[in-house]
Amino acid sequence: MKSLIDFFNDSVAQYGNNTLIWEKTKATYSSYSYNTIKSEVYLLAKGLLSLGVEQGERVALLSEGRKHWLVSELAILHCAAINVPLSTKLDADADLVFRINHSEAKIIICSVVQLAKIRIVKQELPLVSKIIVIDSISDLQDKEITLASLIENSTQLNNEYSDLLTQRISLVTPDTHANISYTSGTTSDPKGIILTHRNYTANVEQAFSFINIPQHYRTLVVLPWDHAFAHTAALYSFMHKGASIASVQAGKNQIETLKNFTNNIQEIQPDILMSVPAMAKNFKKGIVNGIAAKGLMAKTLFKIGLRVAYFYNGDGDNKGRGLRIMAKPLYAIFNAIIFNKIKLKFGGNLKFFIGGGALLDIDLQRFFYAIGIPMYQGYGLTEAAPIISANTPRIHKLGSSGQIVNNLKVNICDSDGKPLPIGEKGEIVIQGENVMKGYWKNEKTTKETLVNNWLH
Repeated sequence: MKSLIDFFNDSVAQYGNNTLIWEKTKATYSSYSYNTIKSEVYLLAKGLLSLGVEQGERVALLSEGRKHWLVSELAILHCAAINVPLSTKLDADADLVFRINHSEAKIIICSVVQLAKIRIVKQELPLVSKIIVIDSISDLQDKEITLASLIENSTQLNNEYSDLLTQRISLVTPDTHANISYTSGTTSDPKGIILTHRNYTANVEQAFSFINIPQHYRTLVVLPWDHAFAHTAALYSFMHKGASIASVQAGKNQIETLKNFTNNIQEIQPDILMSVPAMAKNFKKGIVNGIAAKGLMAKTLFKIGLRVAYFYNGDGDNKGRGLRIMAKPLYAIFNAIIFNKIKLKFGGNLKFFIGGGALLDIDLQRFFYAIGIPMYQGYGLTEAAPIISANTPRIHKLGSSGQIVNNLKVNICDSDGKPLPIGEKGEIVIQGENVMKGYWKNEKTTKETLVNNWLH
């Protein structure tokens, strides 16, 4: 039974000199070790205490994925406070205002890009007393302070807040609330999902039910860091194993940031990537268009290679079995002349994707499996922190959501809560340490329908 602070400190103790975060703000990436990040977390935590952050107080975090995103969250948690991660896709409108006011956040930490939104709606945020701007900025307005000046102040007051920080850390237990993560709110007002430290740490432990991440592995986190999928499967899972995460170089807007991804993936050469269906479709489109641009011969060979790979791979769990074994030599040839060259576009070290966020079409799964960088689909919900099941290199079946992680009970039931036979559609009921307590436990929780046998 551990808190996120325990997780972090355990990793610092074991992997202190390893790189935790890679960040690119200039021409090249800079690396920051576990020890360095811990020092920054403590300085920012003392800075937050100097602003009067209380136990259980909510602090909103609105920023692109970057070093100070993780530093900010950990600093908030060290103060025994609650982080409210907000999506950068939110506009300066009622949706943003609702989340900040509903969570009762009194402090906002934001990037300079997101600051423009906060300034537009600031008059509608009566509880907000301070806005901490991560980046350097000269034209500060009312209630605004730069993160650099806050840390400078906390450095000067280091001794004054050291004892208070130690006290606050001692108040954090596995059952302490860590996050309020908001749903999309597409059909009604968004709901704030309250997740504890143990919800996250239990789910990180469960994430390694059928997989392992060596400490030398890297991932480039292109998904929004506030998203439960990226939050657990990338940030905290890689931290738990002493591995490293890299942020995509921030642009002036989301489109520019995504364009940077193409260069960043060559620089970081990730071992694993997290993906969602929309991203998978764009990857496939880019690959197909690139092959087509090389001429008719390349296009024809690619299509033949895919057909051979589809036959040989089957559904993954029957790869190379029976008559499929006859295609192995031919598949090896297409790997050498085509597929291995495609993998270089993803940095050259990519072993596989982890797919989530929505249903990943089986045709996309077969495509990426064929070219040698499988996209293993999982299933989860924010309320479950979020991993419920996943395909992995060791155990996978294309078209399924994989096996249930360890120490989690899942039933598929009818509308009356009675378990259904294998293969029947129904409503999912889950129970486990990673599941949000008091709302999910022993209740019908969602009308998401699942049809595969492995997730029964």
